[in-house]
Amino acid sequence: MQTPQPLQVDLKTLNYDFTGILFWEKITGFFSLPEAVALQCVVKQLPPNSTVVELGAFQGRSSIAIASVLPPDSTLHSIDNFQGALLKPGEARPPMAEVVRRNQEAFLNNTTAFGVKDKIELHVMDTTAAASLFTDESLDLIFIDAGHKYDDVKADITHYYPKLKPGRYMLFDDYEEKWPGVMQAVQNASLAGELIAPSLWCHRKGS
Repeated sequence: MQTPQPLQVDLKTLNYDFTGILFWEKITGFFSLPEAVALQCVVKQLPPNSTVVELGAFQGRSSIAIASVLPPDSTLHSIDNFQGALLKPGEARPPMAEVVRRNQEAFLNNTTAFGVKDKIELHVMDTTAAASLFTDESLDLIFIDAGHKYDDVKADITHYYPKLKPGRYMLFDDYEEKWPGVMQAVQNASLAGELIAPSLWCHRKGS
């Protein structure tokens, strides 16, 4: 197997690569524009016919960023149980079925508005259960932004790392002191890498 070329991410020259940025920034979620741009830079370096998985999609901010720059004949698998809810102070949490319905509807509306819905296969399920959908060493990039507790991130690493092809990428959002569970899980798994955006950790699997 050929030695992978070094990852090329120039943080000083990054530009986002999707239209409708004002609308994108109004989509509910915390995935930032600098993170989106850095993630796009990695996705662009994948070959045609790539398979990308994101764990945690919420209402589609990261999904749109990824799908907008997928290589030809590539697919994004977005996995989320859609049970997350951002509530205003004092706001009562709606019934779970309503939370799921609202999030899924928003995801589909947003990805449709950006013209990327047909590039995405949506799996409304827990990330652990979804791991069985993929064979070992079949994935080109895995973006992890689901549960942020240590046990959740550890489980995602355990179930998905074998699915990653050698020389390909596993990225973690919210790699920062605010989310110690994310940092601890990545460090305990010895996933060496680098921050390619303020809280976006990028690891490349060895060959």
